[in-house]
Amino acid sequence: MQATAQSENYQRQSGYFANAKYRHAADPVVAAYAMPKLKYVERHVPLHRSSVLDVGCGNGVFTLYLKDRCRSVVGVDFSPRMLSENPCRPLLQADAASLPVPTASFDVAFEANLLHHVDDPQRVVREMARVARRWVVLVEPNRYNPVMFAFGLLVKAERGQLRSHAAGQRRLLSSCGLKIVLSICTGMISQNNTPQSLVPLLRRFDRRIWFGEYIITIGEKP
Repeated sequence: MQATAQSENYQRQSGYFANAKYRHAADPVVAAYAMPKLKYVERHVPLHRSSVLDVGCGNGVFTLYLKDRCRSVVGVDFSPRMLSENPCRPLLQADAASLPVPTASFDVAFEANLLHHVDDPQRVVREMARVARRWVVLVEPNRYNPVMFAFGLLVKAERGQLRSHAAGQRRLLSSCGLKIVLSICTGMISQNNTPQSLVPLLRRFDRRIWFGEYIITIGEKP
């Protein structure tokens, strides 16, 4: 039953990402979504001198902005369609649960909006911890945000959002042997659904708020 369930989910996610419409990574709304989160990360992780593996990089929503803030960045994603829309290089096509890179080959393993799509989030985080020399960074939806909760209810491929909350993300990192150095809910700008006209108004929520759309969690290896 477990293997069947995983196969069904894999097919569902493959179809979803083959057809979903995403804003280009350079879109100003995407920048308004991504940059505040990276600024929070930079308070705890020296991105400017770090190599980063962007796991589940998709069409480059974070890869593009990491590229200008890090020593180097490599993107990896399972979807050939999403990789074809990512403007950054180098890119790898691979399953996040089996990353084709050596152990401790990047300073930081980073993911955004990936874990709620996979069958076994702990396996993915363990793999991220394997390839990271020091930090693992998670950016995931917050189910306590009404927009995220509704989106999870309405879109079957996004149903994993209903299990995503800050305490769960902290437990996930801790279960993989990582020390929590940041756990925050923040933001009300969505990379794909926020009208550009609302961005100036919503920027005021780029701070710590319990009902923020996204959870940023950073774990550090001992």
